Amino acid sequence: MAFVSAVTGDDSTKKFMDVLQNDFKTLSLETKKKHPQIREACDEAIEKLALASNNPQASLYGVVNQILYPLVQGCESKDVKIIKFCLGTIQRLIAQQGIDAKGARHVVDCLYNLGQAAMLELKLLQTAALLMTTSDLVHGDTLARTMVMCIRMVSPSETRDVSTSHAAAATVRQLVALVFERALAEANGTLKVNPADVRMQANNKAPKDLKPCAVDAYLILQDIIQLINGDSAHWLVGISDVPKTFGLELLDTVLTDFSDVFFKISEFRFLLKEHVCALIIRLFSPNVKYRAAFPSPHIPGAAGAAAAAGAPERPHFPVTMRLLRLVSVIVHKYHDVLVTECEIFLSLTIKFLDPDKPLWQRALALEVLHRITVHPDLLKAFCECYDMKPHATNIFQDIVNALGAYVQSLFVASQVNTPAGSSSIPQQAGFYWKGVWLPLCVTFEPGTAKAVYIEMLDRTEAPTIQDGYGISVAYACLVEIIRSIAITLEGDDYFRLQELYDDSQNDAEDKEINSNKTTNNHKESESTLDNGKAINNGHGEADQNSNVVEKIDPEAEDKERQLKLQLIKSSWCGLVWGLSVLAEASIGELENILRAIQTLARVSGKVGVTNARDACIGALCRCALPAQYCVPVLGALAALACPWPAARPAPAPGADLRHHVVWVGTPLPCAQPTGQQQSFVMVTSRHVTAMRALLAAARRDGDALQHAWLPVLTTLQHLVWILGLKPSTGGSMKASRASADANAVMSTSAVMADLPGQQVPVAESLGVMSALSAMLSRVFEASKNLDDVALHHLIDALCKLSNEAMELAYSNREPSLFAVAKLLETGLANMHRIEIMWRPITNHLLEVCQHPHIRMREWGVEAITYLVQAAFQYHHNNPGLVTEARERLVLEPLAELCAVRHCDVRARQLECAARLLHSRGDQLGAAWPLMMEIISAISDHHSEQLVRSAFQCAQLVAGDLLGCAGPRCLRRVLAAAAAFARQTKELNISLTAVGLMWNISDYLYHNRDKLSAALSSEAAAAPDAQPDLPPLDRLWMCLYIRLSELCTEARAPVRRAASQTLFSCIGAHGTLLSKPAWRALLAVLFPMLDQVQKQSNIASSEKVDTGEHILIHHTRNTAQKQWAETQVLTLSGVSRVFHSRFQLLTTVGDFNRSWTALLDYITDFALRRSHEVSVAALKSFQEVVSAAGRVEGEAPRRVWPAAWAAWTTIASGLGGPPPASEDGKPVELYAPSLNFLTTLVQIFPLIFQHIRPTFTAEDVQKLGECLSNVCSVEPSASALDGLGSGAPVSLHALHCLDTVHKEALSRHELLGALFSALIALAGAAEQAGSARCLAAAARLYRAAPGPSAQHAPRLLQALHTAVKKCSPDKRRRNSDRERDQPDEPTQIASLLLQVLATGLPLARENPDEYAEFWEILPTVLETFMFEPPVGGTAQAREVVGVVRDEVLRAAPRAPAPAARRLLALVRAGSLHHHAHTAHTAHTAHHAQRIENEQELKEREEFARTCFETLLQFSMLEDMDSITAAENENDPLAIMPLLDRFQEVISRYNKEEDSSEPLPRQQASEVSFVLRAVAALAAAMRRAPPARVDRAAWTKLIDVYPSLVRLAGGARVCGAGGAGAALREALLQFGALLAPPPAL
Repeated sequence: MAFVSAVTGDDSTKKFMDVLQNDFKTLSLETKKKHPQIREACDEAIEKLALASNNPQASLYGVVNQILYPLVQGCESKDVKIIKFCLGTIQRLIAQQGIDAKGARHVVDCLYNLGQAAMLELKLLQTAALLMTTSDLVHGDTLARTMVMCIRMVSPSETRDVSTSHAAAATVRQLVALVFERALAEANGTLKVNPADVRMQANNKAPKDLKPCAVDAYLILQDIIQLINGDSAHWLVGISDVPKTFGLELLDTVLTDFSDVFFKISEFRFLLKEHVCALIIRLFSPNVKYRAAFPSPHIPGAAGAAAAAGAPERPHFPVTMRLLRLVSVIVHKYHDVLVTECEIFLSLTIKFLDPDKPLWQRALALEVLHRITVHPDLLKAFCECYDMKPHATNIFQDIVNALGAYVQSLFVASQVNTPAGSSSIPQQAGFYWKGVWLPLCVTFEPGTAKAVYIEMLDRTEAPTIQDGYGISVAYACLVEIIRSIAITLEGDDYFRLQELYDDSQNDAEDKEINSNKTTNNHKESESTLDNGKAINNGHGEADQNSNVVEKIDPEAEDKERQLKLQLIKSSWCGLVWGLSVLAEASIGELENILRAIQTLARVSGKVGVTNARDACIGALCRCALPAQYCVPVLGALAALACPWPAARPAPAPGADLRHHVVWVGTPLPCAQPTGQQQSFVMVTSRHVTAMRALLAAARRDGDALQHAWLPVLTTLQHLVWILGLKPSTGGSMKASRASADANAVMSTSAVMADLPGQQVPVAESLGVMSALSAMLSRVFEASKNLDDVALHHLIDALCKLSNEAMELAYSNREPSLFAVAKLLETGLANMHRIEIMWRPITNHLLEVCQHPHIRMREWGVEAITYLVQAAFQYHHNNPGLVTEARERLVLEPLAELCAVRHCDVRARQLECAARLLHSRGDQLGAAWPLMMEIISAISDHHSEQLVRSAFQCAQLVAGDLLGCAGPRCLRRVLAAAAAFARQTKELNISLTAVGLMWNISDYLYHNRDKLSAALSSEAAAAPDAQPDLPPLDRLWMCLYIRLSELCTEARAPVRRAASQTLFSCIGAHGTLLSKPAWRALLAVLFPMLDQVQKQSNIASSEKVDTGEHILIHHTRNTAQKQWAETQVLTLSGVSRVFHSRFQLLTTVGDFNRSWTALLDYITDFALRRSHEVSVAALKSFQEVVSAAGRVEGEAPRRVWPAAWAAWTTIASGLGGPPPASEDGKPVELYAPSLNFLTTLVQIFPLIFQHIRPTFTAEDVQKLGECLSNVCSVEPSASALDGLGSGAPVSLHALHCLDTVHKEALSRHELLGALFSALIALAGAAEQAGSARCLAAAARLYRAAPGPSAQHAPRLLQALHTAVKKCSPDKRRRNSDRERDQPDEPTQIASLLLQVLATGLPLARENPDEYAEFWEILPTVLETFMFEPPVGGTAQAREVVGVVRDEVLRAAPRAPAPAARRLLALVRAGSLHHHAHTAHTAHTAHHAQRIENEQELKEREEFARTCFETLLQFSMLEDMDSITAAENENDPLAIMPLLDRFQEVISRYNKEEDSSEPLPRQQASEVSFVLRAVAALAAAMRRAPPARVDRAAWTKLIDVYPSLVRLAGGARVCGAGGAGAALREALLQFGALLAPPPAL
């Protein structure tokens, strides 16, 4: 209603004044007779109104007091009709705000007086209420009087009905509220009271600083407290007593609706703290001390306790109920300022839950606590103010524990409230445990608290508490506490998660839920936030800068974190215990209970309270497992101590008859003794529900589980085992029909006999298990939403679980494959973050693959191979995520399977590798090296089939996928091929692998440009270990290295194939190599040769046992012979490399060192005791030397000296002693073949033409020694020599010296050594060769006789030695051949004659220089003149002629000693026998062997020649110089000759009487003597007389008688030629018949 204007000119005011005039006229008429004074006052008022109405400027307030007077008088008239009319008019004035402060006081006084008279009380209440609500004029004493009037009407009396009391109570409440509203408005500055309008009274005890309205409120509240406390009011004079319930209600109204007054005005806070709280505490006393005097059905022994305690004051329900309402208000709104008081109130409230308290009292306390628990801020404040303080009561913890203890206390009695037919399963939701049935009679929406008993303000007696109400509210409190904690800790995320949980519960589709992901806030969160603002103590102002980002205070953040921790620490134990009891007893509500436990587990995990989280998870797990099922990890969680004193030990649970049996199975074997395990266990619908909750918790709140994953997974593993779920492809668990049938059999056994009608059909069981299997799979599929840390916790738990299964499997017990299968499923779900999960999962699976139990290994390798293939499939579908690191990471586990020795694992590994190569070969990328490592990881313990499978993969790579493998992997491919070549299971694979390397070389050759570009870019990014090589050359070197290694393989066929392939590759593709690569290649080839050399040295000579069905040629039947082939192949190959690339190699690196190394190997191999190796070595030597000779320009300085040194080493090493036998067996005799010796000698000219200028005498000497050594070796027969014998070695050796001959003619310093070489070669060679060598020496001497003077004696000695070696009967052999070609002695004699013809003139001219020559000459000539086969022959006669012409006759004369010695030889020859006794026996022996007439004739001719020479020499004029020193009397030695002649003739004469024919020899001798006598006689006659003395003549004459006697014999005429000789001799004596004239 709009107020009228204060100006009467206003239309509304005029109308109102007209109404007042009419009212006053009516009142005037009514009081006309009985109350004239009233009438007069009315007339006066009408007059005033009329005047004011006619004056527009007049004010209504100017006449109000005048017009009120008749109305007040009317109220004092005691006439009910008049009073009622006057009150109505007053109400109209009040309603139109037509009363000022003074008028208000009059009205209140009037009303007060009427109230004392108890008249029209309802009308009075209406007027007072109207006055207070329409204006703020009533203050101070006026207000006090108004309140006193109304309060007096509250108490019923005999004259006052109940409705009036109720109306009065309502009016009082309204007035109190108005007073406090004004105080609040005044405090806010929206209301200002004129102090003149306030009439204070003397008993005002309000603080002086308060404003008028605040004073009114303060005094009213003070008096309310006084009245409730039973004291008289100070300000409300006259009020000494009011009902406590009404006073408490007033106090409740004030505290509930006007909390801002208390926070804005400190005096009110003081009043609240000091008086209100003290009042409440005092009033609580009866409730605290009281114990129920009757036995509670739920509290055994309560009656006895009450009796023992006496009879204290009994609490009243109305008072207690209102007190608890006050406590609820204070706790909700004033806990910030009344911390200690709230601690007391809450402690008292908690005590109301004690078992010895009445049921209604416990119910009221539960409702109060329920109201508190729905507000997260309250619980947070409690925890902060109490539980976090060191010396305060842990109020929050006590609340939770009290609720849990209350729940447990409800089930301590037996056979109470148990419905009939308790053996059946109750259909109503509730709780049944230990024989106690409590229905769930009331449910609450989350976040709301609908109190029942605490709102019964009209009840004066305690109501009967409904069965199950207490547990229903306690259950709601526990759930709300968890909800409030979750809201506090998670904020808006809690509502989002709840929405998602609800949706996923109702929606058939699978939605991914993750408690760590944030979305838009749910509407419920908004409403809850609004509620939070409402309970924010009423004093929070809106933040004007709420849109400004505040700086994070580390201290505040830490405090907040500690608060969250304390919330969990204070509550989790009681919550877990309480909810565990409820879960155990629940029927129909288990799902919600478990959801609450899930929430607590989630928030506990988020804040890091691991024991709380683990306890929650343990509770879920225990609910999911059958009763008395023993799981060690859950046993540790069950050791949690009860947070409140237990009433009595809990009995062992019996058979659970409340739920349907879904499955009967066997327990999972574990580490405990077998006897302690149950034979079977039953899974009921309750367990299925709990399992679903457990799966939901694991799926939704996995981030918070952390270490609690282990009990979760352990429980799931046991349940899966019991349900008979088996792992299938991809890691999911499937139910089989076989296991279902087995369960059906077990279910119908005697064990199930006690459960009639409760078994679920098999088909339904399979459906349940399929659903559980799907949920189980979704748990691990949802792991993709976990954060990295949570994922690692999950994987770690699975690994621990798997380790336990592996430990059991070691004892040969059937293992559970749950953990392995779920590791696989987890890996499949997290392919998007493979870097995080891959190594932990695969590392453990690798351990599983090494387990001795085959089932464990099978699933371990199945998981790894499946994961690897899935990862590559994921990369194929998401190519943008592929990196080199990921590619390598994916294949590493498969590669690490190579370390597992089990063949079945290797087989699966190779199967996976083959599938990857066929389907994803082009996607391996950086994983190619690992793939090649897998393929090449062959071992000796692998079967032939495994090796073949691996090799098929290698063939696929080398055949079709080299381009995909990329340049970087080619080395690995080569290594794999080499590995297969080295394996010993299948020879054909080894040989084929070598062929693969040839294919790879072709690939390198044909793709060289592309490979070079690719490798160059990679080399720039990752420098190689060989930076000096071009990238492509590194690949070539890798190929050559692998092949070179195979060249030393133990099997000969592999070595042969590798050697051929190696040198074929070098020959075909060597042009691509750079100089550094050639240097590296040499560094490969030479170590290969060295290894071949070493292996050959230690190779066995025992015959190879190849079995009965394989034949081996005798040239390959030992390891030594097989290695000999390798030596030939490798050395020949290296030599071919040098031969074909010599020009290039001279420019590569340290060529001299390489050349020397090659020659060293050639030398070593050439001296091997193997014809094949040695000849091949020389062929290689010849090949590289010829290649060096064709080099354009000048070869390196050390090439030819090294070659010469190698040649000399080989030649010198021939013919050495055989090596000693190590095992005592005889060493096989060995001699070089003719082919070897010939090749060796033929190599020298190739070398000499390049070392000619530097060839020294020492080298010539060395050459001679080498050739002599070569020629002295008797070659052995070898198949390598061919069919023809070929030229003798000495001929080739002589050719070598002929090359030096030419050089020696120009460099005389070489002559001596060359002579020595020729002479030595002559001594070493066979006779024909010796003659050729001597002929060469003779030619050399004749070509340079002067420089060769000092070497002539050696030449003579050589000829002497050579002729002595000739066989004495040489002349009688090959007579036909001699006619055409002279024999060796003849050749030697001819050589001697040539040498003498050249040397004797020089010797005569230089006797000193030829002193040695002259010294040795007689000895040499003696051999040629007398000893066979030359002595006495035509060549001997020629020698005598040379002596005659060049020594005896020639001038200048030869040295006398030499001449005399030669002359003596001639004398001996003339006598037909040797003068030296040393030759006598030999000559006699030879004479006996003369059988050939031709020889006899030759000897006679030789003696005649000597004799003639002697005779000719005796006539020389200068003979004195020769003979003077020899004999003065007989210088010509005639006397001995004559004596010899006389002796022969005399012997002949003595034998004349014999009848036997004269021997031919003797006849020849006689004939020769006779001729010699004739010749001597003739010579003496011709000689100067001084030359022949008288004695000689006498001696000659003395011979004559003998001749005459001889002539008379008959035999002399028969001797061939003797008669003629005799006649000639006798005729010579004719001149001697008379003395010469001189005499």
